[in-house]
Amino acid sequence: MLPASAYGQSEGPVLTGRAAIERIIGNTLVLAPTKPLPTIKVRSYIYFSPNGRTAMQMTASSQEDQDEMMEQEAGNWSIDDQERLCVVAEGTTLRDQDCIGLRIAGNTVHSVPEDVFDGAIATLLEGNPHGL
Repeated sequence: MLPASAYGQSEGPVLTGRAAIERIIGNTLVLAPTKPLPTIKVRSYIYFSPNGRTAMQMTASSQEDQDEMMEQEAGNWSIDDQERLCVVAEGTTLRDQDCIGLRIAGNTVHSVPEDVFDGAIATLLEGNPHGL
């Protein structure tokens, strides 16, 4: 029998709700533009620490090997009563729009509703490879 990926499906189960959030904890979410920009490379990395903290790093660099620009922010994550992931910047109050549902297939992360990551591809990296 062929593995599920041979039929165009992702390997492993599709995770939603709390199971999807638990998959993210201790790992890094990477957001990149769906369509590459012609002269600049942009990435956002968000590490979800097991202690409820988040660290985000946004990077932008020229395709022509110019210096990389970097911005960092800290915040907190939680799970609400609807099993959505909530993320707020440090020092701000949680609002309903700070929470999203998640669906994970393999290492690809989808927001629920889908338009939250509009214009970006979200993938999951194991651990904290950027030391956030």
